Amino acid sequence: MCAEERAFHAHLERPDFLLGKVKGRWRLLRVSWSTADFAVRARDDTEWGFRFLLDGYPAALPNARPCDVETGTPLTGDHWPKGSGRVGAAFNPGWNPAALYLPCDRLALPGHDQWITEHPELLWQPTRGIIHYLEIIHDLLSSFAYLPAVRPAA
Repeated sequence: MCAEERAFHAHLERPDFLLGKVKGRWRLLRVSWSTADFAVRARDDTEWGFRFLLDGYPAALPNARPCDVETGTPLTGDHWPKGSGRVGAAFNPGWNPAALYLPCDRLALPGHDQWITEHPELLWQPTRGIIHYLEIIHDLLSSFAYLPAVRPAA
């Protein structure tokens, strides 16, 4: 196991990660270094899958995109979480179908220098690592700006 993967697994043992897991906010689905898949629970109890690219962890920003919870395959844009305001902005496959539009994502931060001063709370925090990114996603999916998934009528 490389140093990056050891750091990642150490973060999975932290109390703040374990507390989120116990509260049902998120769970680890699978790891195949340098990717890891997580399920994050939304306010309507839908579990949304996210695949993280973690090379360079924790120093380098990760990249995340929605994925199928069962298989880890990328979701097409029409199957991404929906919402208004910042939820709609963050989960915007029209911007880049391979990334979330968040200051903590390696594909989103370049070209958005204003985010450093406008959204310092959303910047990548290597000491908190994956926990911080999962908290941001969970906060978005738990907000009233999130639109619950449409389910077929019974």
